[in-house]
Amino acid sequence: MKTSLLATLLIGAPLAAFLAPNDAHACGGCVVPPMVNTIVNAHRMALSVSPKQTVLWDQIRYNGDPENWGWLLPVKPGAVVEVSTDAWFETLDAATSTTVFAPPISCNNGPDFDCGCVQADAAGSGGELGPGGGGVTVVHRGTVGPYQTVTLSTETPGVLDDWLTSAGYVIPAETAPVIDAYVAEGFDFIALQLLPEKGVNEMKPVRVVQPGISPTLPLRMVAVGTGANVDITLFLITEGRWGAKNFENALVPESLVSWDFATNASNYAALRETTLAANGGATWITTFAKPRALLAPILGAVRGNAQIVLSADEFGFPTRTASTIAEGYIGQGMLNGETTDQTCVMNFNTFSGDTRMVVDPCPAGKPSDDPSCGVVGAGEIDARVFECGESDELVDSTMDDVATALNGLHPADVWLTRLEAKLPREALAKDLEIEPSELQTEVEHEIRARSSKNVDTICPSGVVVLPGSGSGSNKDRGTFVVVLSTLGAGLLSLARRRLRGARSPLPA
Repeated sequence: MKTSLLATLLIGAPLAAFLAPNDAHACGGCVVPPMVNTIVNAHRMALSVSPKQTVLWDQIRYNGDPENWGWLLPVKPGAVVEVSTDAWFETLDAATSTTVFAPPISCNNGPDFDCGCVQADAAGSGGELGPGGGGVTVVHRGTVGPYQTVTLSTETPGVLDDWLTSAGYVIPAETAPVIDAYVAEGFDFIALQLLPEKGVNEMKPVRVVQPGISPTLPLRMVAVGTGANVDITLFLITEGRWGAKNFENALVPESLVSWDFATNASNYAALRETTLAANGGATWITTFAKPRALLAPILGAVRGNAQIVLSADEFGFPTRTASTIAEGYIGQGMLNGETTDQTCVMNFNTFSGDTRMVVDPCPAGKPSDDPSCGVVGAGEIDARVFECGESDELVDSTMDDVATALNGLHPADVWLTRLEAKLPREALAKDLEIEPSELQTEVEHEIRARSSKNVDTICPSGVVVLPGSGSGSNKDRGTFVVVLSTLGAGLLSLARRRLRGARSPLPA
């Protein structure tokens, strides 16, 4: 069966709900049936960088015939592909998404009205792979999770295209020069296909572990198969705050954020679009940056030490929460059925401020109980203390993304940074390079609107803005505000009805 190669990147979960069948989304090149017009317009990935290794996570989503799907990614020699978990991206996204809160107000002769107005305004948000030959070396062949994998290497531009064609792929004319350019720069390629007995509903995110520092994302592969613009969310796990090196960096101007009580929404989305459009669209905005955010509780500017809500009942009240991203990752994995073990959770806060280096004593691609695993030094932390679950020949329930992300890093120095971009096709002519940011300052993901309008829809007879309406207020509300934020317009409607009962008459 012939398949065509479309270079795409990875998709954020919220977008998947309204993508047409046969759309393929991944960080590498995705293979889909010929004549399928795949337009990719959003991606989500994560990158951990240490002197020891660089890890790229890619969330793969595809709706269509599993025999027609494949995946191709340029990597540095020595790279190993491993299966990840859905919980990893789900938790990173939920914990770092931007949320805008209305200013707290007090109606004249009425009660303080904060809870109902603290309305969250979230932003952004087949057959066996072929043999070697023809100048192409098969470095490795194996299986990970639901995928069969092959790592390919060549020093001759053009022959990899021939190999892929002989293996059943159709290489579009605009894709071949991109592949040849990576070959000329010394890249190998990892190719994936689903195992014959696996369906698309069994697809999992993958991570590619590359030796040494390689802080580059292959954006040139994204240009094929995208529309006029492509939205990208990138999570960086590094020592210190990092940002784009060869693109512009920017922040959404928080001082201009305003709340409209008539629509129960802010202007953040419009400000974000304007900021992203600067420099011809070749801009990355930082929407979250905090130290120790993986293992320790995140202190938000509005809610303070708020819990991460993993699940809620029919009324929107939390039934399972987590105090840290790492804890939330394990909890989400249990909800997803990806693990039944949470014994490692107790270690997260214990090591959150540790200055020792995390070291995985096992070779890349080997399970934590493999005989080839060694021992760590006296001044090092065994990465396996951050793993939950177990792996055997029949089932793999290991939750080890946190351990993999921290390998080679010192927990006390680790930052989590969220970058977002809306890149035009012209900006995809070069790969993204990242580097330590000049400013090692935190970036808040919780924003209290600095101004408001149409307050008379809540308080027709007058309003007084409560003290402390700026950044840093309401830190004692914690989980309660999180719950209210999830209820959305229904909560505001209920609050209005209560106000009508307390103060009459009020216009509708």
